[in-house]
Formats: sequence, C-alpha cells, structure tokens
Amino acid sequence: MLRTNIGKYTFVLGIVVFVISYILPVDLLNKFTELKPLGISTIFICPILGIIGLISSIKRKSILFVFLNLLLVLSFPITMFIGNLLFK
Repeated sequence: MLRTNIGKYTFVLGIVVFVISYILPVDLLNKFTELKPLGISTIFICPILGIIGLISSIKRKSILFVFLNLLLVLSFPITMFIGNLLFK
C-alpha cells in the first residue's frame, strides 16, 4: 500500500513540513545555524521529498503528482518569488 502511493505521501509530508516551518518561530535554530526554519525546509527537506515523490510518480505515470512534486522541488524559488512580490 505504501509503495504504490509514495508520490502522494511525500507530497503531503512536504506540504506539512512547509506549513510547520512557516509557523515555527524565526529564532528557533539560531544556536545551530543562521537559516530560518522556512529556509531549511525549502532548501533541503522539501526538494529531497519532492525528488523521491517525482521518481515514484513518474514510475506510476501519475501526471498530477509529477507536477505537484515538481512544485515541491522548486519550493525555494517559488517562496522567494512570492516573498519578493508581497514584501517589496
């Protein structure tokens, strides 16, 4: 069951990680790194989950989840673009 829906589960997990990192306080990880939680999730976690989901979605030939996982891989540029549009 899990093997057949890896693309769906990785996408949902990536969105949950993205939302949780948006809600977390900005100075939570200042002892360890200068990155904010949203930066860590969009630079490292979401693209890794997106690549895993993209590969499994291509194997299953699920066009919808190929597109959604591709958006997850590109979450950092999308977030930066939206941030520049909103806060300029």
